[in-house]
Amino acid sequence: MIILAVFIFGGVALSRLSVNLLPEINAPVLLVRTQWQGASAQEVERTVNQRLEAVLSTISGVQHIHSISKQGLSLISLQFGWGTNMNLAFLNTREKLDQIQYGLPRQVSRPDLIRSSPSDKPIAVLSVTSTSQNANSFNTKMELRQWTNQVLTRRLEQIDGVAQAVMVGAVQPEVQIHFKPNLIDQYGLSIDQIRQAISNANYFTSNGQLRDGWYRYSLKIESRLKSLNEIRTLPIAKLGNSRILHLNDVATIKMGQHTPTSFSLLDQQQILTVLVKKDYGSNTVRVFGKIKPVITSLKQQYPNIKVQVLTQTASTIRNTISNLLQTLLVGGILAFLILFIYLRDPRLPLSIGISIPISIFLTFLVMYIANIQLNIISLSGLTLGIGLLVDNSIVVLDNIQRHRKLNPKKILLAADVGTREVAMAVTASTLTTISVFLPLVFLGGFQGVFFRDQALTLSISLVASLIVAILILPVLTVRLQKVGSHSNWDRDYTFVVKVQDAYERGLQYVLHHPMFGISIFITGVLLAAAGFIYLPKKVLPNIPSKRMIYRVTLPANSSLKTSRFTAGQMIADIDHKAGTQDILSLGGYTDQTNLAELSEESLNRFRLQIPVSNKHQSQEVRSALAKWMRQHPEWAITHLQSNTPFQSLLNFDTTPLKLEFVGKNRNHSQQLSQNFSKTIKKEFPDWSMQVIHGKKQQIWSITFKDGALLDLGLTQQQIISYIQSLSAGNEVTEWDHDQDEIQIRLFSKHGSYPQLANLTFPSNGRMIPLHNIATIKKISQPEELSRQNQTPVLAYTTNVSLVNWWWHRKEYKAFIQRFIHNNGIRIIPSGLALQLQQLFTHLGWLLLLSVVIIFIILASQFESLLYPFIILFSIPFAWIGSILLLWIFGLSINIFSFLGLLVLTGIAVNDAILKVDFMKRYYEEFGNLQDAIAKAGEHRFRSVVMTTLTTILGLLPMTIPWGAGYAYRQSLGVSLMGGMISSTLLTLFLIPLIFLWVQRFREKLFGKPEVIDE
Repeated sequence: MIILAVFIFGGVALSRLSVNLLPEINAPVLLVRTQWQGASAQEVERTVNQRLEAVLSTISGVQHIHSISKQGLSLISLQFGWGTNMNLAFLNTREKLDQIQYGLPRQVSRPDLIRSSPSDKPIAVLSVTSTSQNANSFNTKMELRQWTNQVLTRRLEQIDGVAQAVMVGAVQPEVQIHFKPNLIDQYGLSIDQIRQAISNANYFTSNGQLRDGWYRYSLKIESRLKSLNEIRTLPIAKLGNSRILHLNDVATIKMGQHTPTSFSLLDQQQILTVLVKKDYGSNTVRVFGKIKPVITSLKQQYPNIKVQVLTQTASTIRNTISNLLQTLLVGGILAFLILFIYLRDPRLPLSIGISIPISIFLTFLVMYIANIQLNIISLSGLTLGIGLLVDNSIVVLDNIQRHRKLNPKKILLAADVGTREVAMAVTASTLTTISVFLPLVFLGGFQGVFFRDQALTLSISLVASLIVAILILPVLTVRLQKVGSHSNWDRDYTFVVKVQDAYERGLQYVLHHPMFGISIFITGVLLAAAGFIYLPKKVLPNIPSKRMIYRVTLPANSSLKTSRFTAGQMIADIDHKAGTQDILSLGGYTDQTNLAELSEESLNRFRLQIPVSNKHQSQEVRSALAKWMRQHPEWAITHLQSNTPFQSLLNFDTTPLKLEFVGKNRNHSQQLSQNFSKTIKKEFPDWSMQVIHGKKQQIWSITFKDGALLDLGLTQQQIISYIQSLSAGNEVTEWDHDQDEIQIRLFSKHGSYPQLANLTFPSNGRMIPLHNIATIKKISQPEELSRQNQTPVLAYTTNVSLVNWWWHRKEYKAFIQRFIHNNGIRIIPSGLALQLQQLFTHLGWLLLLSVVIIFIILASQFESLLYPFIILFSIPFAWIGSILLLWIFGLSINIFSFLGLLVLTGIAVNDAILKVDFMKRYYEEFGNLQDAIAKAGEHRFRSVVMTTLTTILGLLPMTIPWGAGYAYRQSLGVSLMGGMISSTLLTLFLIPLIFLWVQRFREKLFGKPEVIDE
C-alpha cells in the first residue's frame, strides 16, 4: 500500500510541477533608469548620474554600482549581495529616489526603478499585421496600434501567468501643431503664449466642495479638448479690431506620428511586434498553452487582423524536458535490463528494478513539496542518479542471496542478516555521494542558487533509493521467493563466469607484479593531465542553434530612421544570398523593462534574428555580413551567443580579457592606457587594445551672448523654445482621445531640421540670425560613458585569447602590477578569462572540500583513519577517465563537465567502500591477507560490476547527441561515464594492491589482528 501511495501522490505531483527551461533565479540587481531627452552623455553623467550615485551608494546592502550614460538616458545598476531581501531593498531605493528627484533638472524625468529577473525575457514574440489595408499607411498603423493596445494586450494580460505584453514598433500618435513663425511675430505672439492658450483649453482640477444648506457637492472644474477640429478653432488672442485669432490662423494642425524609439521588421516589412512576458515562477509551457487559444479566438473575431507567433520558448522547453524524460526512461530501462545478464531468476531483477520508479516518484513528490521546478537542471540531477538508484538494492540483494545460499530454507533470516550486514556500507556510500553537493552551500552566489535544484533532486532520489533498498527490498525478496525454493542467483551465464575468472587471475597478477598496475595508473595520470591542459575551457558547451543572432551598431549619430533603412537593406541582401525567410529585426529601445536589453540598446543599434536550416545557409549569412563589414568598417557587427538563456543568467563576458582604467580624470586615464599599450608590446609584441564605447558623437554647442540678447529684448528661453520647435517640438499637454493619451506638440513650420549656422529667429518683424546672439560650434563627445562605484572608467578590450591567458597569466598580472605601482593608476583586469579562472577555482575548492567531507564520513563509519585513506585513492582514478573521455568526444571543460567531476567525487568511492569493507572483515575473520583480498574480490566482483554497468547504461542516453539541449546533458554524461569506467577498472585492481601494502606495513608495526571466532 505504501508503494501504491507513492505512485499515486508522485504522479499527481508530477502533473502539477512547474516546467521551465532554467531555474527561476531572483538576481539581487536593481536598475534605475532616468530619461533626459536631448542631453549629451557627458551632461547626463555630470548632472544625473553623479547625483544619483552619491545617494544610492548609501543604501544598505549595495555592493557594487555601475552606471552608464548615453544620449538622453541614464542607467544605474545596483548589485546587492545574494540572499538580500530584495523587497526591502526595492523600498529603500525607491525612498532614496523620491528624495533626490527634486534635486534634478526640471527636464529630467522621474527616475524609474526596475526589478531585474529572468522573467524579463519574453516567452513569445507576436506580430500584428493587417490583411485588408495598406500596411504602410499611417491610418492602418494607428488602427493596429489601437486594436493591439485595447484588445490584444488586455486579453493577453488577463491570462493567468502573463505579467506584461510590450509593444515594439508601434506608432505613437500625437497632435502636431506647425505654427508659422512670421505670422506669430506679426501678431505679436510668442511660442509660450500659444502653448499656454492650448494648456488652458485642456485643463482639469478638483477644487474641494460646495455646501448648500444640508447638502454638500464636489466641485470639478474642467476644460477639455474633445476633437481635432476644436483644437483647430481654438481662440488664442483677441486683435485690436475685436477679431478673434484662432489657432488655425497661425498654424497647421494634423494628427501625426511621434518620433519613434523602436522599430520591428519582418522580411523588410515594417510590423507591430508584441513581447509577451510571464510572471515570476509561472509555468512557461502552461502559460503559452493558454495564449494559443486566445490568439485563435481573436483571429476568428477579427479576420482582417493577422496575429502570428514569430518566436516562442515553450516548444524548446517542452522538447528539452521531453528529451530529458526520454533519457531518464531509456536509462532506467537499460539499467534494469543489465540485471538479467547476471540474474537469471526473473523475480530478482523485478525486486531490484522496482526501486527505480519508487525512488523517482518519491522524488517528484518531494520536489513538489519543496517547490522545486521541473527544468533542465533538476532533471539532469535526476537523470544522473538513474543508474545509481539500483546500486544500493543490488548490494543488499547480493548479500541476502549470499546468506540464503548458506541456508536455503531460512529466507527470513537471510533477508534480515544480509540487510543488516551491508546497511552501514550502503548508507555510507549514499552519504558520500550526497556530500559532494553540501559544499555548494559554501559556494553561494549565483552558482549555489543555480545548482540547488540539481543537488536537491539527486540527493532526494538517492535517499529514496536507500530507503527502498533497506526497508522495502527485503520485504519484496521474501514475498517474491518461496521459502526453500532454489534460487538461480549462482547459475551464471558461462560468459559471466569466464569474466569473473579472468578478473581473479588479473588481480593475482597485479598483486604479484605491482609495478604493472602502478605504471598503468601513472600513464593515465599523465594523459589526463595533458588532456586537461589542452582541452578548451569554456563556461558553457557549444550549442548548435537554428537561429543566428547579430547586433549591428551604426555610427553614433545615426538616427532610428537610418537604422531601420539599413536593417531592411541587410535583410534583403541576406535573403537574396542565403535564401532565408522570416528574418526578424528589432531596433532602438525595444523593451524598457529589461535590464540586459537596455544596456545594449540604442537608436543606432538593431538586432537581426536569422533562421538557418543547414551549415551552407549559415556560411552564406556569415559571408553576406562580412561583406557589409568590409564595405562599412565604421560599423560593428557582433555575433551574439545562441545560448542566450544561460548567458543572460550566468552574466559572463564574451571577451576573454578586458582592462578597466579607473581614475578621476578620463583624459589622464587615456594617456596612461596608451603608455600601457606601448610598454607591454615590448614584452608581448602581438598585444593590442581597443577602447570600448570609443565612438564619438557629434553635437551642437550653443553659447548665448547675453549682451546681444539684452539689446534685442530677447530671453534665452524664447530662443530655446524656438529651437526645440524645429526639432522634437515643444510638449504642450496631453489630449484624452478615445481612451488614449495623445501628446500635443508645437512645431515650427520648417519641415526639416535646418543648419544652426543659417538659422534665423523672427522678432519684432525682423529675422535675426542665430549666430548674432549665440556662439555655435560642433563638438565631439563620447557616445557612452561608464562609471563604477562613483569613479569614471575607461574600458578596453584586448586580443588576448583564453589560451594565451592560461599560459601567460602570471606575466600579464605581474606587468599590470608594476605599471600600477609606477604610475599610480588603478587597473582592473576582467573578462571571460578571469571569470573562468575564478569559477574553476571555486569549483576546485568544492572538490577539495567534498573530499574532506567524504573522509570524515568514512572515518566515522570505519572508526579508523587508515581505511578512508585507502578508499580516497579511487577519486583520482575517476578523474582520469573523465578527462580522457571528454578529450575523445572533443568536448570542453565547462561548468557542466566540471560538475560531473564534482559528482564523481562522491560516486567513485562507492565501490571502494564495499571492497575495503569486505577485505577488512575477511581479514579480521580469517587472518590471512591474501585470502581476504581474494575472497572479497570473488564475492564483491559481481555486485561492483553490476552497479557500475547500471550506472554507465543509465548515463549512456545522456551522451548521445540527439534532441533539444543535448549539449548540456552530454557534457555531464560523458564526464560521469568516463569517470565510472576508469574508477571501476582501477578500483578492482589497485585498491586491493594499496590495501595489501598498507596492511603489511601495519603488520610490521602492530602485528597481525586477532582472528574473530565464529
